[in-house]
Amino acid sequence: MAPSSKSERGGNRKWGPRDHVIRQLDRVKITGQLSPRLFRKLPPRLCVSLRKIVDEEFLQKGHIFLGFSKCGRFVLSYTSDFLDDYFSSFSYHLYWWQFNVHSKLRLVRQVRLFQDEEIYSDLFLHVCEWPSDSSKVIVFGFNTSGNGMLMNMMSDENHRDIYISTVSAPPTSPCTDCKESQIGSCLSHSFMLHTKYQVVYPFPTFQPAFQLKKDNVVLLNTSFSLVACAISVHSAGEAEPNQILYSKQSQPHRHPSCSFPSSPSTLSPSNHSPLPSPTPPGTPPAVTRAREFVAGIFRRAREASGVELQDKGESPGTSRESPPRASFPDSPVCHRPSSEGATRSSSHPEEPSYVNYTRFRYILGEATESDSECEDDKISLPFLVTDIKGNHLKPLNEKSSFQGQHLSVEQLTLDFEYVINEVIRNDASWSRQFCSFSDYDIVILEMCPETNKVIINIGLLLLAFPAPEEEGQLRPKTYHTSLKVAWDLHTGIFSTLSVGDLTEVKGQTSGSVWSSYRKSCVDTVMKWLVPESSVRYVNRMTNEALHKGCSLKVLADSLRYTWIVL
Repeated sequence: MAPSSKSERGGNRKWGPRDHVIRQLDRVKITGQLSPRLFRKLPPRLCVSLRKIVDEEFLQKGHIFLGFSKCGRFVLSYTSDFLDDYFSSFSYHLYWWQFNVHSKLRLVRQVRLFQDEEIYSDLFLHVCEWPSDSSKVIVFGFNTSGNGMLMNMMSDENHRDIYISTVSAPPTSPCTDCKESQIGSCLSHSFMLHTKYQVVYPFPTFQPAFQLKKDNVVLLNTSFSLVACAISVHSAGEAEPNQILYSKQSQPHRHPSCSFPSSPSTLSPSNHSPLPSPTPPGTPPAVTRAREFVAGIFRRAREASGVELQDKGESPGTSRESPPRASFPDSPVCHRPSSEGATRSSSHPEEPSYVNYTRFRYILGEATESDSECEDDKISLPFLVTDIKGNHLKPLNEKSSFQGQHLSVEQLTLDFEYVINEVIRNDASWSRQFCSFSDYDIVILEMCPETNKVIINIGLLLLAFPAPEEEGQLRPKTYHTSLKVAWDLHTGIFSTLSVGDLTEVKGQTSGSVWSSYRKSCVDTVMKWLVPESSVRYVNRMTNEALHKGCSLKVLADSLRYTWIVL
């Protein structure tokens, strides 16, 4: 029977906080989305004051607390200390504190970041964890401006130093290998890997959600190349481990713009969409969905470009300066092992000529002086591998037979200028107009961990002659455009997704061109965006608030609904 009065219909009913929550949860059932404003405050019993769980002496030492680890068992902090007051040189230390609600934090690990590097400015720091890998963290540090006279003398505004340390996390409880180790910690819980490189303007964007999307792998944009690094520890007695990167070396050599035989999503040179390859029987549903998702991305990129891919012209030239090799400048502790001091996969006779791959193995034990003096010209980024005390790990040579734990470090490199030249020469309808390119900017649009494919957008400033229909125009003009490329981390092969039209640059500064370009990249990413899983995501902690002259209000563990109030 229908309500007979307004009061019976609920017209005068007052909604309380409990009713509001129930209404919001009902909306979640309908929309599938939980409003972040639903739980903006936590009950006092789930909040704890930082000063109640940390001794005052640590706060006086300048500890900057960053946040919770993904597992919720640790809180991380860092300090930056002056090594030399006259030159304003900094050293950085990272700390793990074991957390229990309403108990004092207990310090369980302290490490020095960016081993032996002389840092002359206060760094922006990002401490990140991979989606499903809690065994290690990766720390990105970079400067944005000179700080002090010496820093201004040693650098300029067109360069920015990037410092990276990968650090094994402490175990929540001693593992079997730790118990059997005679030095207290096994290799899984006691290694560090450091590297440093320099980027140039326009400085690459920092995108941890894409750069760390595949467990154990980090994608590094060095301004001149994209370097995929894989870092993994293999257990004692394990069979010969598979490579994480470049594991399909038997693939036939193909033209960069040709489609992959196993991918339904890349463009073929004939401007006709290739048919999807059948999904092998027994393929997990998650992998099938991932393939379909990437296929949709490539298809939309093709439809948006409307460019007919053609085979044209001579190989175009470039006017950009050759990239300087990244290095630890004059650092006596720089460790670049050669093939004599490490295991590296040999080149396959059918591999693409532009593939640059290295793999090295390390074990616990002090490295000898001869190990430290080795060099390898195939290493894209030099790295220093140590234990948590700073002692160099011992590299295994190619003939070494070792049954215990070992650390594997792989690098696969894609050279941007090679890619640009090949895409223009083979796939650009305007290749005959092209003279040279002067600058470029690379943004990662997507990384699919199931298919191991990275999609990048290359923004390009170039000189080209006007179209033939523009009569009387004999001098080249400045244009900008973009090239979308997919790179397969299994095969090392890249393929062209789309080539943009030429847009003349009229009175714009390079800064405004790159600003517009990056905004268009953000728009593209937002169109393709798939919401992150509440469990599988890249955990990122940062000191951005400190550089803005303020402090975080809380350190939030969103999964376990716990806050530390600062």
